[in-house]
Amino acid sequence: MEPCLSLPVDRFAPARREFELMVSWLDARALEGAPHSVVEEHILDGGTEMLRRLYQGHLDGLSATDRRDAEALAARRGEVVHHARRPLESLFGEVHLDRFAAAEEATKVYDFALDGALNLPAELYSLPLRQRVAEHARSVSMEKTVKGIDRTTGAHVPKRQVEELAVRAARDFDAFYAQRPVVANDTVSSAATLVMTCDGKGITMVPHALRDATRKMAAEAASTQPAHRDPMAPGKKRKHDKRMALVTAVYLLEPHVRTAADVVGSLSRTPAERPASKAPRPKDKAVAASVIKSQKAGIEAMFDEGERRDPKHQRNAVVLVDGEEKQQAKVEKEARSRGWSITMILDLIHALSYVWKAAAALGKSDPKGLDACVTTYLLRVLQGEAPKLATQMVRLATRQGLSAEARKPVDRCVRYLRKNAKYMRYDVYLAAGYPIATGVIEGACRHLVEDRMGITGARWDLYSAEAVLRLRALSINGDWDAYWAFHERQHALRNARNHEV
Repeated sequence: MEPCLSLPVDRFAPARREFELMVSWLDARALEGAPHSVVEEHILDGGTEMLRRLYQGHLDGLSATDRRDAEALAARRGEVVHHARRPLESLFGEVHLDRFAAAEEATKVYDFALDGALNLPAELYSLPLRQRVAEHARSVSMEKTVKGIDRTTGAHVPKRQVEELAVRAARDFDAFYAQRPVVANDTVSSAATLVMTCDGKGITMVPHALRDATRKMAAEAASTQPAHRDPMAPGKKRKHDKRMALVTAVYLLEPHVRTAADVVGSLSRTPAERPASKAPRPKDKAVAASVIKSQKAGIEAMFDEGERRDPKHQRNAVVLVDGEEKQQAKVEKEARSRGWSITMILDLIHALSYVWKAAAALGKSDPKGLDACVTTYLLRVLQGEAPKLATQMVRLATRQGLSAEARKPVDRCVRYLRKNAKYMRYDVYLAAGYPIATGVIEGACRHLVEDRMGITGARWDLYSAEAVLRLRALSINGDWDAYWAFHERQHALRNARNHEV
């Protein structure tokens, strides 16, 4: 341990000297007519150093009180005072804190109560600095985070520590949402539909962070590559370097009754054909994404959020899905396990893609003819006639004598329509005012995941990817300030438990 140094009588004298130096420098620059950019940069640098010294003076005052208390306690118990100095990287730069503890002379482990009283983290970096790091890391690359912290604070945090602090900052994510009460919203009626939806989005990972099956396929693909190839030849796109993140969204939506013609008009490129009335906007939307959780665990978490909002299952509940059978099966199983009657709806845009390709294969190659054919087919789908449309497509393909290769898009569409017919009762859904497209989750996949995780050249470790997804979700949901206050309270509780031990 370092020797216990005496503290200055006027602990704020260094800060005052820094302030006076800055004032003197400004007086001189006023006479010289220095450019404003030079003056502003100097004020920022000098001001940060002045604040660091001001903070150091505050900590020195706390240390003096802590020393007196420890000495008094040691005198009563017949013990000795132990001293240790710890550094703290703050928003203003590095400061230090002298702490004192009364204990027996031979004691090797000391309980410095001042750490807990100030809610100091165990590592070097202060909580406000950790917050600033998290706010940068959720938006820009780790390298840019390092530069951003250097530029906007008096601190320096290396890249590896940035990643570690982001993980620590996100650790209370699940606990925060588990305890958060449902906020009363008088702008949402009792008739509003509870909508849940999920989708997958791939994230490029480092090899050891891939799921086992993907890692094996990547190894097999690498083993088949030649040792040498034309250096100027275009590289092959990697197929096995991504891990799927499950993205979920839960929100409330007022009923919006429409007709099939309204929906077709809303998809039109011509403004005159679009319906005059605007669709209601989602309310109280909460998005989340996880690259660690399995699809099953992610769907369970989505239902947990749904039940947090509607614990008695009083609202009409809708789950929007795509055509993935495993996803559909897990959603249905989860709803049954909770005794929850839900309406599962297939995303119309996914279905439209199959219909469009089938129409093109059935001979409608000119743009106008294809557009008219797709519109006719779409109207039938929206009128709840997907099975009948599938039968008609089979007859048309047979009548036209299409080859096996030419009719593949038709056969794929027919299988899709028949397999998902029970989720395509769009006439019923439109009459009930339910949503029939997954625009919210598609937007979440782009905004929450792709905009940050898909930065060129980024390859993610498992836990740093999960942390950044959580930090982004908190920001997008508008919960960042509430979460950070909760996180600091949880940090204090962990400190208290460590203090008890």
